[in-house]
Amino acid sequence: MKLLDKKEINFTPLLSIGQTIILIFVFLISLANSGRLGKMASTKPTLVELQDGTSIRAIPIGEKERSDQAIMNFVGRTMMNLMSWNALPKSSDENLDPRKLKLDTGVQIGDKKLTTNTWGAGFALSEDFRASFLREIALLTPSDVFTGETQSALLVRYLSPPEKISEGKWRMDMVANLVIFKGKDQAGNAISFNKTVFVRAIDTPPLPNNPSVQVIAAYNARKAGMEIYRIQDLDLGK
Repeated sequence: MKLLDKKEINFTPLLSIGQTIILIFVFLISLANSGRLGKMASTKPTLVELQDGTSIRAIPIGEKERSDQAIMNFVGRTMMNLMSWNALPKSSDENLDPRKLKLDTGVQIGDKKLTTNTWGAGFALSEDFRASFLREIALLTPSDVFTGETQSALLVRYLSPPEKISEGKWRMDMVANLVIFKGKDQAGNAISFNKTVFVRAIDTPPLPNNPSVQVIAAYNARKAGMEIYRIQDLDLGK
């Protein structure tokens, strides 16, 4: 008498289950790799043609995103253009008689004047802030800037990395000196100019056909896709 009958074991169901598990595992790996490749493709630099015809390599970013370096470049350049006053035109000819140079006559702001360069840089300020700030600069600008006797230069000593306030908004601290050069005194007189600058992302529309001088100036000041909406004294005690 046999205690146990010998039976054949059917491995087919087990093999089917194993194959299914392997296929699912392979599918998940492929899905993960596809996601990584898609992300890499989306961040790959793309050749972009600007409106002026030049081409640059760019990486797609969110509508309200800006890189730290882009923000620092924008703030540093804008503040230097706002606070560096010079009516003398640039010339590479060292032998040119200064008396033959055509001085910047400036732009009228109330009963005061701004240099044309400062006026153009002012378009980088938000509309609810620009007029009042430009009036303050006009009050600070010596009248003999427009005779070529006085010049100024903003020397930025420190610009902090941008601190994100909210989506599309940042603040930065700037430590600088405003140096005034008068007459033949090229040593200059330095005045502390320490500020906290508030920046936000904006959309910059393309230039229209046959743009005016004002439209071109506004576009150049805002083509970085940012604007300064507040400038306040830096709290050095914080």
